[in-house]
Amino acid sequence: MITNTGKNLLAKYLVGQTPSYASHIAVGCGVNPVASDYTFTTQELNELKDKQSLAFEMFRSPIISRGFVNENGLSKVVLTAELPTEERYEITEVGIFSAGSNPVAGSFDSRVIYSFADTDNWKYNPAGLSAVDIPVKYEPLDGESQNGTINQDDKVFSTNADNRIFTQNDRVARNERCRFLNNIIAMRGDTSTITIDGSGVMQAGSGSNYIRLDEISVDFTKNSPTDELRLAFSVVSKVANSVTIPDNVKILLEFSHTGPNSSQEYARFQVNIDDTSYSAGTAPKENNFATNRYIVSTNSFQDLKKSANFSWADASTAKIYTSITKDGAPSESFYICLDALRIENTTSTNSLYGLTGY
Repeated sequence: MITNTGKNLLAKYLVGQTPSYASHIAVGCGVNPVASDYTFTTQELNELKDKQSLAFEMFRSPIISRGFVNENGLSKVVLTAELPTEERYEITEVGIFSAGSNPVAGSFDSRVIYSFADTDNWKYNPAGLSAVDIPVKYEPLDGESQNGTINQDDKVFSTNADNRIFTQNDRVARNERCRFLNNIIAMRGDTSTITIDGSGVMQAGSGSNYIRLDEISVDFTKNSPTDELRLAFSVVSKVANSVTIPDNVKILLEFSHTGPNSSQEYARFQVNIDDTSYSAGTAPKENNFATNRYIVSTNSFQDLKKSANFSWADASTAKIYTSITKDGAPSESFYICLDALRIENTTSTNSLYGLTGY
């Protein structure tokens, strides 16, 4: 599908006003895969035409060859790029960009912030104790039983997205497996207790456990209020063939620093999603957890909940709290698997750059 932006870029390319309409192929993981014979509705096609970015872009590769083929009387343009082979990717969306990046955005362009890899150095912080290394579980998470049930005692652990349990048919059908690279951090549904105060700000309850990253180097001072942070994660059942569905999923990602008079200043990225069948739900967003467990949640910078004296230039710590509730209480029957965090620059306008095709 050629986007509306792509039509403008093609017109400018034909009259020599831009050097390229297609220089890079971008691959992403933010949408649900559809069957090859799926028929898009008119509304869906119009939404594709209006796209400015992928739902969750993983990387871009330069186009190395261009050509034409004729199939059944239909002429097609063929663009070729090489995918990196040293890492693991599950691709559910593809886009064509006119350049590798937006030169107008400079160092504040779109990029992946965290991939939750071992090298990110996230720590597990049990309530009231010092932070410790996150346990690493590379062996099959169902042990020797091979029944697809996660039998780990740790509430938080690191594992691989290609762990054997994620190949179980029920998990594949629900899109439980993470897609970006191979390292994930799994946090059980009762790791934290999260409530929402009268101002709509999430609060972690006493006794909540969390993961943290110290000495962070994220400065979004020059990003626009309408630029976005996008968090990709999946909701995983402890028992593979369980038909139990979570009522609500909450994630609190907090950037913080110490402010005047030792006050704790923060900016909070909030995820609050009800299942579509949860009749008592009050969350601003819904998802059908019976059929889809892979989610990309978006907050613009102006939507983040901030304390009065928070400054991105001073941000020094990132913390993540998670809670999955069932029947009114945090549940140990589910996990949140963190895949990646990305910033999407949506406001640095450049008439010679954009998403040409999707």
